[in-house]
Amino acid sequence: MHVGLRIVLNAPVDVVRDALRNPQVMVAVTEPILVYRSLSASGFPTRWTPGQAHPVRADAFGVIPSGNTHVDIDLYDIDGIPVQRDNGGGTSGLFARMDMQHRMVATELPDGRTLFRDRLSYRMRPWPLGLALWPGLWVVWQWRAARMRALAPSWRREDVTR
Repeated sequence: MHVGLRIVLNAPVDVVRDALRNPQVMVAVTEPILVYRSLSASGFPTRWTPGQAHPVRADAFGVIPSGNTHVDIDLYDIDGIPVQRDNGGGTSGLFARMDMQHRMVATELPDGRTLFRDRLSYRMRPWPLGLALWPGLWVVWQWRAARMRALAPSWRREDVTR
């Protein structure tokens, strides 16, 4: 199963790509529906670094445990287009029952805005749980889209590269 987005963001492509590597952006685009917290004593890094997994906890509405997972990004190109993939996996709760792949791609539009594609493919154990979970994931993905549209114009390269 999967949930996905294809939206236009009012920000240059390099700014969007940098924002996707900022843990604070991940937190900001899902709150308050899904609240992520770092499980590291030092908190979130300033940027996701390829090959350096980071443990996180997610709670629905900040109070209902959804489980622990880790963010472990990989950056690669497909036909010259940069792709960011999260290779992380769940370690407890619902996340531990989910095999998932999360890919995000930002491409430049002729008018200077960015076409953003975001796809989460997943399988749950047992499979009926995946079907039951899909409506909630769809809502989270629609919220992500709304938050990204709202926040993207305020993203600046110097903000997301710190």
